[in-house]
Amino acid sequence: MNKIMIVDDMPIFLEYLRGCIDWNAYGFEICCEAHDGREALQKMDEYLPDVVLTDITMPYLNGLELSEKIIKDYPDTAVVLITGNNEFEYARKAVKIGVCDYIVKPFEKEELILSLLKLQDNIGKAIENSLRDDYVLTDELKALIYAGISDVEHSNEIEEKIFGWGSGAGYLLGLVKFDGDINNNSSREELMNWERLIAKMLEDKLDIDGEVKIFNDFENNIIILMRFNRALDISSFKGYEFTDIIDVVKNQLGFDITIVLSRADELKGVKKGYERALGTVMVKGCGKLIDLREESEPPVFTSLDAIFRLNKDIENLLSDDVENVINTMWQHIREACPSKDGHVISDMNIISSALSVLMTNIINSGFSIEKIYGDGFSPEDFFSGSIGSNEMKDKVIYLFKKRIEFEKDKKKSKSRDVALSAKEYIEENYKNSELSVADISEELCVNQTYLRKMFKSEMNMTLSEYITQVRMQEAKRLITATDEKLSLIAEKVGYSDVSYFSNVFKKYYGNSPRSMSKE
Repeated sequence: MNKIMIVDDMPIFLEYLRGCIDWNAYGFEICCEAHDGREALQKMDEYLPDVVLTDITMPYLNGLELSEKIIKDYPDTAVVLITGNNEFEYARKAVKIGVCDYIVKPFEKEELILSLLKLQDNIGKAIENSLRDDYVLTDELKALIYAGISDVEHSNEIEEKIFGWGSGAGYLLGLVKFDGDINNNSSREELMNWERLIAKMLEDKLDIDGEVKIFNDFENNIIILMRFNRALDISSFKGYEFTDIIDVVKNQLGFDITIVLSRADELKGVKKGYERALGTVMVKGCGKLIDLREESEPPVFTSLDAIFRLNKDIENLLSDDVENVINTMWQHIREACPSKDGHVISDMNIISSALSVLMTNIINSGFSIEKIYGDGFSPEDFFSGSIGSNEMKDKVIYLFKKRIEFEKDKKKSKSRDVALSAKEYIEENYKNSELSVADISEELCVNQTYLRKMFKSEMNMTLSEYITQVRMQEAKRLITATDEKLSLIAEKVGYSDVSYFSNVFKKYYGNSPRSMSKE
C-alpha cells in the first residue's frame, strides 16, 4: 500500500479527506494525520509516508515551508498541496520548489485520486496491491454484447445469471473509449491500467435505482450496463457522472475519453445498443458524452462476430482463420462505405479496431510487444508507406499471424518461473539505486502489470517490498559484522541518501542503524 499523511489545521477537512475516498480500493492507506506543518515534520521519521497531502495555510509551519523541508530531507516522498482559489499563486510557487501537484478547492474526489495515482509509480502499485483482476461475470457479459440472445427463455436465463432475481424496466449501455496513442507501445500498458482505474471510479460514482455491471470488451473499451427499475429513470438520467469523469481525466491526465450512451428496452437489444455505440465512437469520437437514446439507427457497419472470432483464433492459434476473418471483415466494411473517402475512413477503422484487439490480447497475456515484433516497433511506422487497401490488410494479417507464431514457438512461462527470475534479478542488482520495476520487466521480457501480479501471487509480497527486504537484510549484516561507515553501507545497498536510508532502516527494524552497529 502507498502510505499517505494528511495535514490540515481544520478537523472537519481532515475528517472529509479520511472518509471521502475508499483509499484501500486504490492502493492507499492513511498512515497518519497532522494538524500543522510542525507536527507533520515530527511524524515523518516515524511513518515515512510515500505521499504528503497538505493544506497551505496552517499555523507554526505553513504548507510551503513544510513542502520545502520534506523535498530536501525526504526526496522519495511526494508532496501534493490542497489550495483555495486565493492561494493559487502560492501553489504555482510550490511547483517551482518541487511539489508534485496541487489541487484547488472545491474538487471532485476523482481529481484527487488521479493526482495521487499519477505520482511516481503509484498507478503500478495500486494495480499490484488492490484492484481486482477482472469484473464478475465477464464471459457472460461479453457474450451478451457479441453473441446476443437467441430467444425469450435464453434471455430470462442470462438476466438471472447477470442481475439475479427480478426484472428491470430497461437498459442503458455506456461505452467508454480512451483516445490514447495506439502507436506508443511503452504507454499502451499504462493506458490500460488507467482504464482499469477509471472503470473502478465509475463503478463507485454511478448511483442509480437499479443495477450496474462494468466490464471490458475485446478492444478494452469500458462497457457500463445499467438496468433501471423504472422506465422514467432511463429518460431522465443526465449522465453527469460521465461528464465529470471526462473533464477530470482531461485535466489530470491530459487525454480525451469519449462516452456513448445507447438505450435498449429489453436485454436482447443490448447487442444492438453496443453495436450502435461502437459504430458511433469509431466515427464521432470527440472527447465528450454522446447520447444516442433518441436515435434509432447505427451510423456505420461494425462486425462484432469478426472481433469475437479474432480473439478466439489467437487463443486457439488458428492463423488460417485469422486471415479469413480479416479478409471477410475488410470486404464487408468497405462495401458498407461505398464512397472513395468512405473507404479511407473504413480502412482506418478496421486497422484501429484490429490493433486494439491484438495489443490488448498481448498485454493481457503478459508479453512484451517489442519482444514479438522487434525493438522500436511502432504501428504508425509499420503502416506508413502502405500503398492501397490490400497492402494495409495484408499487414494487419501479418501482425496477427506473428503473434500466433510467437505463442506457438515460446515455451509456456509459469508464474513461479517469472517470480523466481525477478527474485534472482533483484538479488543480483539491489545495489543499483536506480533499480526499478521497469528494469526487471525489460530483463524478463514481460510487461510490468503481469510481472507485479505474478510476483505478489507467488511471493506474497510486492516487488517493492522485496527490494526493500533484500536491501535491509544486507544492510543489517554489514552494520553488525563490519566497521564500515554508515554512508558507505547505504551506498552498497542501493541508497544514495544516508539520511533516507536510516529512516527506512528504522521503519523496517524498529531501531536505528547506529543502535545495531558493531561495538
